[in-house]
Amino acid sequence: MKISTIVYLILMGILFVLGLLLLQQNVFGRLHVIKDNPDILNQSDNSVPTELTIRHRAWGEQTIEDGNEIQRITSLLKQMKTATNEDCTAGMTTFTGTLRFLNGTSWSFSLGEGMILNGRCIAAQPLSQTTMLKARLLNAYHNPQQLSQQFNQAEEVILFDAGRSRKIDSSLRKALEEKIKRAEPMTDYEEVGRALNSSDKPRVLQITRYANETGKRDNLMNITIYDALFSVQYMDDDNGNTFYLKGSLASVWKGAKRR
Repeated sequence: MKISTIVYLILMGILFVLGLLLLQQNVFGRLHVIKDNPDILNQSDNSVPTELTIRHRAWGEQTIEDGNEIQRITSLLKQMKTATNEDCTAGMTTFTGTLRFLNGTSWSFSLGEGMILNGRCIAAQPLSQTTMLKARLLNAYHNPQQLSQQFNQAEEVILFDAGRSRKIDSSLRKALEEKIKRAEPMTDYEEVGRALNSSDKPRVLQITRYANETGKRDNLMNITIYDALFSVQYMDDDNGNTFYLKGSLASVWKGAKRR
């Protein structure tokens, strides 16, 4: 091999090593800066929500972990976050919540007639966004386990049947709770329609969370009983949403004591 060829290969090798050193210095140095700079972390991660914990005044605590639903709720909060600062009048709070982000930061909010986010009033009265937000938060309670827990904690349960009302005693309430817990959500509305059409006249269970607040919308939930399914409606849902569960409660309320 000629000396000139050997020299050329040596020079190319040196240049290759220098190139690797330069690349390592530039690229890995920049990654190191990103890791140590909290401002950049906030810019990149603060918009990535990971968990939402909510607490309803009457129906207790629930954690929302579905990523898509958290994103929808976060979008609503961000829309409202740009609102002009107002004065929220003192009133009853229906929901409180904590929204946690990937970088460890969090937002806190309370929702009643108005909306307070991170200690600032962003809606002094009901808006389309607050109504939509309340409906989405209520969806977190639309499952058999949560419903059975709410049923268990209610201070009063009344059965309305053919114009008469009967108070449900503790033993029958326990049986109802077990039936509700084993029910299955129904999302096929054609199936729901067929079941409703073939059912006899329905009965209604009225659930009152606090007995000393009878008649208040945010304290009431109705369960309408059909032959093979039952529907649930929270009376303070401004959108009037109803969800359906497959299961028969008819065998339980027959022994209910007349009020």
